[in-house]
Amino acid sequence: MSAFLPQQDPNPQQRAKSVAEMRKKYDYCYDYVSPLALVKKVPFQDEFSVKWLVMMAERALKLLQNHLEIEGDAKKKSQRSQKYDFLRNLISAATLDILGIIRTVEESLAFATADRPVQSLDDYGAIFRSVKLPPIARDSQEDKSFAYQRLAGPNSVMIHRVAGLDSRFPVTDEHLRKTMPNDSLAAAAAEGRLYLTDYAVLDGAEDGTKPRRKYCYAPLALFVIDKASRELLPVAIQCTQQPGPTSPIFTPRDGVNWLIAKTIVETADGNVHEAATHLAKTHLFMEPFVIATQRHLAASHPLGLLLRAHFEGTLAINNLAHRNLIARDGAVDKMFSPKIESVWGLVAKAVETNPFNDVMLPATFKARGVDDPQLIRTYPYRDDSLLYWNVIRQWAADYLAIYYRSDADVAADTELAAWCRELIAQDGGRVRGFSQNGAISTLKYLTDAVTLIIYTCSVQHAAVNFPQFDLMSYVPNMPLGCFAPAPTSTTGATMRDYLNILPPLNLAEMQFALGYMLGTVHYTTLGQYSDRHFSDPKIKPKLDLFQERLSFIGGQIAGRNKTRRPYEFLVPSGVPQSINV
Repeated sequence: MSAFLPQQDPNPQQRAKSVAEMRKKYDYCYDYVSPLALVKKVPFQDEFSVKWLVMMAERALKLLQNHLEIEGDAKKKSQRSQKYDFLRNLISAATLDILGIIRTVEESLAFATADRPVQSLDDYGAIFRSVKLPPIARDSQEDKSFAYQRLAGPNSVMIHRVAGLDSRFPVTDEHLRKTMPNDSLAAAAAEGRLYLTDYAVLDGAEDGTKPRRKYCYAPLALFVIDKASRELLPVAIQCTQQPGPTSPIFTPRDGVNWLIAKTIVETADGNVHEAATHLAKTHLFMEPFVIATQRHLAASHPLGLLLRAHFEGTLAINNLAHRNLIARDGAVDKMFSPKIESVWGLVAKAVETNPFNDVMLPATFKARGVDDPQLIRTYPYRDDSLLYWNVIRQWAADYLAIYYRSDADVAADTELAAWCRELIAQDGGRVRGFSQNGAISTLKYLTDAVTLIIYTCSVQHAAVNFPQFDLMSYVPNMPLGCFAPAPTSTTGATMRDYLNILPPLNLAEMQFALGYMLGTVHYTTLGQYSDRHFSDPKIKPKLDLFQERLSFIGGQIAGRNKTRRPYEFLVPSGVPQSINV
């Protein structure tokens, strides 16, 4: 499609009429996940594509196969087989009933083995039949694996460097020396080796009650970089935000009690990941931009043309999430530790405390004190995501420069001005921290903003979405619900106590199914716009360069993965253009 700015359009009246028609199709609603701005109704053109539905239906079919192998009961197998055959024929004939497939997908998440007591960790591995057990099952209980997932896991945004500890977490040198006999907290802090993950956002969340009592904790976990190996190692965990006789500090010397404490951290990490880092800070953070783009940027607007490729499927998947996954009695209500009302509050707070101008990627690493590779030498999420940030920014700059020759061109763009005003308006997108004092006045700011939007829709979402299968579907590695209270002593816990903390098998299968559905569908690829997307010949050399740079990133990541535990979530072929799962 040909693209040009509104001040250059030869037919401004027709353009304005077309934009006004689009505003009738897209309206805001603030009640679904109050007070966030979501689309009131997903227009037909933003519904899932047939190709996407086929990919999801294939996953649902695989889960049905897997479940049949778990059950084994002839009668149930016969009943499931009827749905299996129906879905297989539906896919083969390509006669796709959109609502039917979505319902089947939802039902696949509700399949459950009996809620029977877990006898051993092998019970969780046995859930994987047609779908193979991910490698994390081999070493999920090891301390090194636990620490490494703070740097290369689903939620690698929590760890931050600290200069010391406050009264909430009174770790002493005695605690530290149980792991590192010749070290001290003061030395570790002075040398930039002291790191913390703090789940205070869960403090005060109400314990869940569905399908039975769960326990929500807001733990603190301390990590230190070993002076000799330069590896990050866990040294202390406290399961609550306040110390006391019933909330001790656990260390790696505490056996099963330490294993339970690590599991409580993983549960908190999983809850914060899904509600805040994933849903709130990618899916819902971007939704106002999708709506405002459709309402104010004409089909021929160069920015609208660029961004729409990165918004495909976002409104549809977000709508499915808030109407089903995070609905009352939905999967999240059953799986997560907090009550669903607390989850809603966590989601809303995560968006509202995520100011746009403060979350440019390099700034976030600096703010957490983890930007220096001399301090944390191996931090796969940081190292690989920064490669993309720089390349995406160059692509955004190259593309925008074709249409905006100066800051004056930016200031003269009436559609861009209306887009910006609505994004920050209370009766619009309610995006916090966006714009330059209420407007976009420079090409540099616009380039930075477009970089963050494209990065969030592609790379950041890939980094937090795709670990859902590899690292979260094997439930003992990162359970989403805690089903027994935390130990109140550093000694005495048994493996039975540990197993009691973990979710029952029916919810474990639900978590596995959700991870498989969301964590294995790679629909579209970053940089691979459709052949007809851009008609301006000046774009092709810039796009070719962008694609070459993405390919080069693939080589860099492949090289890095030879010298570190492989981090595959940001391999270019697996990074989609948009948030569509």
